[in-house]
Amino acid sequence: MVEPTKSSPDGQWRASAKKTAILIVDDSADHLLLNKTILEMDDYEIHAAQSGKEALSVLSKIELPSLILLDMCMDDMSGPEFLTMLEEKRPDIVNSVPVVFLTAMDKVPASKAVGFIRKPIELNKFLESVRNFIKTGAGHASYKY
Repeated sequence: MVEPTKSSPDGQWRASAKKTAILIVDDSADHLLLNKTILEMDDYEIHAAQSGKEALSVLSKIELPSLILLDMCMDDMSGPEFLTMLEEKRPDIVNSVPVVFLTAMDKVPASKAVGFIRKPIELNKFLESVRNFIKTGAGHASYKY
């Protein structure tokens, strides 16, 4: 997305690119750092949380992200439990932001998530999946990358 800004000394409008924001929720610091680094290298703005509770806090402080990547199995709550809580507290987010599970499982339970990405990730496949989920948006049938 490109937004006009008026940052030049001559008062002329200049375009500045706004990065696409993604929230990653994963209780593994290593997985969180790896995914954050990969996505930042692909020019995404990354917000990170290591628990469902922290993710709710982050979401209350930022503009809506274009995607939420959510670990299926976390210590404080599972990905599906987080998604249920998010739907209760912030249905606007669930209805407008695609949520994608990160999991080592072959199947995920029925939920409002639009799909899932398998761990361990393969770099190119992971980035392609992220782009596709952002492009497709929220509220579409579940599928796997």
